[in-house]
This record gives sequence, C-alpha cells and structure tokens, in this order.
Amino acid sequence: MQDEDEDDFHELPEELELPEGVVDADQAIEVLRAWVADGSLHVIFDPETFRHDVSEWGRLLADIAHHVSHAVELDGQMDRASALAHIQQAFEVNIEASDVAATGKIKGRTEH
Repeated sequence: MQDEDEDDFHELPEELELPEGVVDADQAIEVLRAWVADGSLHVIFDPETFRHDVSEWGRLLADIAHHVSHAVELDGQMDRASALAHIQQAFEVNIEASDVAATGKIKGRTEH
C-alpha cells in the first residue's frame, strides 16, 4: 500500500463555474479557455469558431474586456472606464510584442 504522498493522484485544478444562461441554452459551445499554470498562460480554443471571419476574434476579445471591466467595478477595484482603459493600454502594448511564445497544436472537442 502506497503512502498518500507517494500517490500519482493530483488534485484537479480549480475551474470557474459555467456562466448563467449556458446550461439552459438550446445551443452553447465553448470557444475559449485560458489558464495560468506555473506562471505561464495556457489557452485552448477552436480556430474554426470564426473561420468565416477571423476579425470576430477581435470582437470577442473586446467583449471580454468589457465584461472584465464591469466585474472589476462590481468588485470595487476601480470604476469601469478606468479598468477598460488599463486593459486597452496593456492590450496595445502586448499585441505588438514579438516575443510571445505561442506554441501548440490543433486539438479536438471533448463531449461531456
């Protein structure tokens, strides 16, 4: 019998809850998941999602920025406009970065 410390079992990472409206929706598809693991960003997404118009990814990222700035305001960190300005400034600086280590491969979807 192995000691608990010697087990290969690792606790699963903490996941966020599903957003309201997803469980009861007639149609729902996850398009992006992002994790920070050991200090590095890990993302998974389906590049086919906006195959018809890749610029839709820009709209998605902008919508996410608005959701984050709203949540930051609700959390009492700062007002929405200030949060959005900080997000936009960081986006503009980082979108031009040439040292981003983007690696990976195309993966499939998982049915639950």
